[in-house]
Amino acid sequence: MPVHVPPISRRQFLAAAAATGAGLVFSQRSWAVDDRADPDRWVLLADTHLPEDAERRHNEIHPVGNYRQARAEFLSLEPRPAGVITAGDVAFLEGLPGDYRTVVNELAPIRQAGIPVHMSLGNHDHRENFWTALPAARPAGTPSVADKHVSIIESPRANWFLLDSLEKTNYTPGTLGEEQLRWLATALGARADKPALVVMHHNPDPTPNTSGLRDTAQLLDLLAPRKQVKALFYGHSHRWNLEQVEGIHLVNLPTLVWVFDQKQPRGWVDARLKDDRITLHFNALDRQHAAHGQTADLTWRA
Repeated sequence: MPVHVPPISRRQFLAAAAATGAGLVFSQRSWAVDDRADPDRWVLLADTHLPEDAERRHNEIHPVGNYRQARAEFLSLEPRPAGVITAGDVAFLEGLPGDYRTVVNELAPIRQAGIPVHMSLGNHDHRENFWTALPAARPAGTPSVADKHVSIIESPRANWFLLDSLEKTNYTPGTLGEEQLRWLATALGARADKPALVVMHHNPDPTPNTSGLRDTAQLLDLLAPRKQVKALFYGHSHRWNLEQVEGIHLVNLPTLVWVFDQKQPRGWVDARLKDDRITLHFNALDRQHAAHGQTADLTWRA
C-alpha cells in the first residue's frame, strides 16, 4: 500500500477523492514547496530494508549506511527532484516497530529538504506498525479498495498510479485482487489524456508458482489495451532490469541492500519525464560497477 509523507516544512497537502471513487489524488501543486524542484524529476528506490539497529549488517551489507549514501547523492541533485518514490520493502524483514523508527529518522533529511516521499509497502512491511510510527501517513476516510490503499500522484507530464500488492507480512508472493484491478481500470479511464506510470512492489511473473505478483496476467490484460499506460515500475526481485511487454516498459528497480545475483548492482534511479519518454539514469552505490552511469531513454508507445 502506498504511503505519502509530505515535506516537514508543509504539513498539509491536498488529498481529494475523485468523484469516481478513484482513491487519494495528490497534485504536485499542493505540496511543491521548493522553487528549485523540477516537477519532472523523480528519485526511484526499492527494497531499502531498514532495520531497527542502524548499525546492523545482513549478508555483509549495511542497509542504513547504503540508504544514507543514496540519500546524500540524490539530495545533492540540481535541480531537486519533485519527489522520492520507494516501491516497497521499506522495513527490514518483518516490519517491526523499531524498523519504522529508523525509517522515520532516515526520512527526516529528505523531508527537511522540502521533498515529499511516496512509499508502497512490500511483503516485508507491516501496515499498522508503519502508521503507528508515522500517523500522518494513515489515509483518512473509507478506502476505495477494501483492505488496500491505492492512490494517484498527478504531475505535469504523467500520472503515477501507486498500487498495493502486499498480501501479508513476511510472505513472499503478492496480489492486487479483483477489486483493486477494477479501481485501476476506472482511474485510468478517468485520466486517459496523460501518460500513466504504474508502481507496485511485486514483480510481474505469470508462472504458476510465482514468488512475484500472483495476478500478473490479469494486470497486464488490463494495462495493454489502455494506450496511456507507458510503464510499470516494481522491485521485490532485487534486480536492475528493463523489458517491454505490449510496448509497456517494465522497469525492475534495484535494491540498496543484498542481491540474489552477485552480478546485480545496488543503487537508485534518477528519472526525468519528457513529453514522449522517461529518461532513467542509474546510480550504483559501487561506482566501479559496470551498470553505474547507465542511461536509458524509454520512449512512450503510441
